[in-house]
Amino acid sequence: MGCKRKAKRILQTAERLFASGRFHEVTLDQICQEAGVGKGTIYRYFDDKEDLYFQVILTGLDELVESMRQVREQVDDPGEGLRKAACRVVEFYRKRHALFRLMHTEQIRGSDRKGQMWQKWHTRHQAMLDVFADFVRMGIESERYTARLSPEAIARLIGGMLRSGLRNEDEMPGGDEWPAVVVELLESGLLPRENGETS
Repeated sequence: MGCKRKAKRILQTAERLFASGRFHEVTLDQICQEAGVGKGTIYRYFDDKEDLYFQVILTGLDELVESMRQVREQVDDPGEGLRKAACRVVEFYRKRHALFRLMHTEQIRGSDRKGQMWQKWHTRHQAMLDVFADFVRMGIESERYTARLSPEAIARLIGGMLRSGLRNEDEMPGGDEWPAVVVELLESGLLPRENGETS
């Protein structure tokens, strides 16, 4: 098995185990056994259990950011881009529900590395929001949208609505359609009024 494949297997196993129990309840021995690797192999790629925990989250976020950047490169229409990017976010967290749970826990509060980890998390989260902001900016520049808030602020609103929807998805109507509906609701406030007024 290649090095990258081993590391990926360890990360996938760790993600599932960390999400199914508390951080202190999951042992490296358990991860080794279920991933089919020796403890020395884990230490070849990760400093310790805490580092592995952080890398699970960061690696997942990297995948999401790359997926959203692909949307930005492939879509020229701002509305379509916002909807597709929103759907990518929701699809990712549905598929990687374990990762979503990990990111919204504080199981290792007080870690000396937590500040470093959350700085890296913030960088990736910002990259995700930048994709939404770019599509909003595109709409404003093309005079399709008019907005009293900055593209960055609007991107944060989209991100917040998607997080709320994911946390309460069983209450969201429309099945797979709700992420696009979230964007359409916000987009309706960005569209210029028929009489041309923006206030």
